[in-house]
Amino acid sequence: MTDKRKIQLSSALVFAALLIALIVPLGESGRIVAAVLLLPAAVLLPLFFKKRSILSINKNQVLLVVAVIALLYVMLHYLTGLEFGFYKNPYRLNVSNFFQFFLPIAAVIAFSEVVRYVLLAQNDRLTSALCYLSCVIADMLICSNIPAVTSFARLMDLVAGALFPALVSNLLYTYLSKRYGLYPNLAFRAITTLYAYTLPIVPGISESLTNLFKLFLPIVVYLFIDSLYEKKRRYALGNTSPLRRILSKILTAVVVIIMIGTMMLISNQFYFGAYVIATDSMTGELNRGDVAIYESYEDQLIKEGQVIVFEKNNTIVVHRVADIKIINEKTRYYTKGDVNEDIDAGFITDGDIIGLVNVKLPYFGYPTLWIRSLFKR
Repeated sequence: MTDKRKIQLSSALVFAALLIALIVPLGESGRIVAAVLLLPAAVLLPLFFKKRSILSINKNQVLLVVAVIALLYVMLHYLTGLEFGFYKNPYRLNVSNFFQFFLPIAAVIAFSEVVRYVLLAQNDRLTSALCYLSCVIADMLICSNIPAVTSFARLMDLVAGALFPALVSNLLYTYLSKRYGLYPNLAFRAITTLYAYTLPIVPGISESLTNLFKLFLPIVVYLFIDSLYEKKRRYALGNTSPLRRILSKILTAVVVIIMIGTMMLISNQFYFGAYVIATDSMTGELNRGDVAIYESYEDQLIKEGQVIVFEKNNTIVVHRVADIKIINEKTRYYTKGDVNEDIDAGFITDGDIIGLVNVKLPYFGYPTLWIRSLFKR
């Protein structure tokens, strides 16, 4: 077997092992399993495969720059506590949390970066692709809040909270490892990840906003490093095709916008949210499979005929306001599906209203309905 086949087989085995670990509901032990799976790869790969990567002469400067950016990120994250407050960190460093969180996560970071560095140095496209996917999965496994995917809602939490940040972050890590070696990634990841498992207090910023920061941070780091060290090299090599650069930037912007929009809509913690229509009660206005985009309810004036999103009997409903009554100085809203003959039983109040529907995306919700049907089987 050739060296190329050996390295491809090795990277495929690492990917398969981590993928199985992701699929199997491991709960809080996911990070420990990831560390155990990566350990032999991190030890054996450097022994059997030569590193052929030619690193930039700026690797030491980049190490310093990314470390400073990582520290600034931690500082800015804690400054948000001035707005959102602080609370006691449940993962603060003690003996129990050291072995349950800090040590496994530090091991996964170290082992995955060693594996990444060796595999990318082989300059093989298939190996690089498998390496990227393996590192994405490893990142997802170290998330302490990763849920067992037993419902569609938990699947969406996994996508927005773990998958999207891991996809974007590992693009940066791949870039840094390929050009500047092992140490910038180790420094950056250690600072931006492990601080959450050491300090006694943490800011009370929502997880959704934190995930958005995690999505933006790798992009900021890449743009800064690229403009500081790589543009001159491209000009010197003559690799300055304007059309290619423009198309690359447009594609990157579109992908990032889609990810950010999806995260914001899934979380329903921002001004706008999304809900997939799963019934026929509003056919005509909102058909089954449409996505209703709504603005969060913040005491806006609601009139008869307004389509609203509300919670009733622990169920999210999208119906039209059929009547409004004020009884004992409290507003009662009576709702009805457009194709239903009768008004919904009972009434709702302001506290039950989630949002006001103003926009719909026809047919966009069919993939969601299909995925939901898989969980009901």
